[in-house]
Amino acid sequence: MQFALWAYAWDLLDEGVSDVVARLQELGITELNLATNYHHVQAFAPHNPERRTFFAEASSYFQPGEGYGTLEPIPNETMGDADWVDEIAAELAGTAVSLNSWTVGVHNSRLGMRHPETTIENAFGDDLVFGLCPSNPAVQTYLRTLVADLADRNQFERIELETFDYFYGTGFGWHHEKFHARLGTLGEFLFGLCFCPDCRGHAADQGVDVDRARSVVRETVDGIVAGDVPHDAAVGAWLRAHPAVSGYVDAREETLSALYRDLDRAAGSASLGSYVGLLSVGQTWMQGVDLHALADSVDYYTVAAYESSREAAVDCLHEADALTPEIPLHAGVLPAHPVVEDGDTLAAIVDGLVDAGTPRISFYNYGLLPERNLDWIADATEPHR
Repeated sequence: MQFALWAYAWDLLDEGVSDVVARLQELGITELNLATNYHHVQAFAPHNPERRTFFAEASSYFQPGEGYGTLEPIPNETMGDADWVDEIAAELAGTAVSLNSWTVGVHNSRLGMRHPETTIENAFGDDLVFGLCPSNPAVQTYLRTLVADLADRNQFERIELETFDYFYGTGFGWHHEKFHARLGTLGEFLFGLCFCPDCRGHAADQGVDVDRARSVVRETVDGIVAGDVPHDAAVGAWLRAHPAVSGYVDAREETLSALYRDLDRAAGSASLGSYVGLLSVGQTWMQGVDLHALADSVDYYTVAAYESSREAAVDCLHEADALTPEIPLHAGVLPAHPVVEDGDTLAAIVDGLVDAGTPRISFYNYGLLPERNLDWIADATEPHR
């Protein structure tokens, strides 16, 4: 059984990598999933010896190579000319802890603000700058080059992908949002559905009535705001009743499947994983993800089983297995507020996921967890080491 921890570079360097390695060994952790390219964040760091919070715009924590084109990672300003990934990889070499790349793709508001022509364009013509659109050729080049750049460093056992898909909605709080109309899941999905020229062109090539789809989306969002369409309408049922929009949504899956084949080649010898279920496992299709199709291009999925009970966490794994039984399923667990509030609950969740057959569990996140929660991880992993 393998156990990993997600981590930020600043927490490892502030505490000292050798001290972190010693602590991880106490916890039964043998892998670090290091944030290498990341979105905007303000992180509360309860046990960091140098600070209690770290704010960063969307940044890389390595110095990028060549060949990105229009879009390229922006190294974090705090890092300066240093390369934090290099520093951490050098200190981990020869230890019992292996290094993985935790890599965020299209959720990048800094690049989006600099290059709004590459972002989600909703049905109203607004640029939603928190999300790059994977239909855009410049975005595809950026994502392929990012994975290849990381793989070429030969520092990572695994490259794990987050938001390499059709991000949508409100941007997960990347700025101070103002929404005083209740959109619900359907309204938020439709509000963030991309109608950029590349998405429209691909859907039209698939025989979709793009103009009809766009008109229906605008009318429905406005109808939800006006109270004429229920805010809690089920997305799947609504799509079945609106075939133009349903066809438009389905057309994105082919684009993403082709992109993932390229990402698989770019990853080289590194094991390639993808995170699923950050919203819910059953709604991955809303991000253009066909789990069955993408399974040909990745080595495993990590299912975000961020649940408060053994039963609910195991259900996440079972739901993913029903959708894509041919691929290994790893699990992610949040062992802290607001999901898990005591060690016994965490132990039960870990026991359940192990019994369900997952070969690997990752815990979120080293620098964000209070010391007592890290102790809970030690207790939960101990029977399975």
